[in-house]
Amino acid sequence: MDTYIRRKDHEFVTEGGIRERMTAARLGYRNNQKEIIENLSHENEGLKKEIARLHSIIRSLGGNPG
Repeated sequence: MDTYIRRKDHEFVTEGGIRERMTAARLGYRNNQKEIIENLSHENEGLKKEIARLHSIIRSLGGNPG
């Protein structure tokens, strides 16, 4: 029992309590979502630029990019 208590004490000191771990999990999830959204926003901007470039090429060839 003494070993178990020492191990749990060590876990609490190094990993924190349940609230700390829950907060860390929530913050990690939110940061991951923000990173995904930021990456998709950059990709979206790049795709918009590519569409504009392709429309320009179509117009220069006398077509209607629609």
